[in-house]
Amino acid sequence: MPFLSSEMYWFLQGILFTVMTIGFKLWMEDRGVPMLWWKWMLWGIWMIWTAFTIGFVFTSLGEGEPVAASKGGILFGLITIVSAVAGWRLLHLKPRSKGSDSSNDVQK
Repeated sequence: MPFLSSEMYWFLQGILFTVMTIGFKLWMEDRGVPMLWWKWMLWGIWMIWTAFTIGFVFTSLGEGEPVAASKGGILFGLITIVSAVAGWRLLHLKPRSKGSDSSNDVQK
């Protein structure tokens, strides 16, 4: 599998991640979810981890190590999926407005 270890593969992966990031930004704007700096950092860390997972699997396959590719793919893939679900929940947190806190209301 010489393609998986070539520069073209990494170039195409970079294009894919760039398109995903731009699409993610536009999609979050359409949904009205504010993207603060820590949310972008979380997105960036997840993208790097996903790129590492894909790179590990395909590099292992390219070097003729299918067992390492499958075990690493399962381990790193599960971490990627769990962190994606947790990150998804965090990204959709909206700040509470100060007037909506019901604990400050005095009942008479």
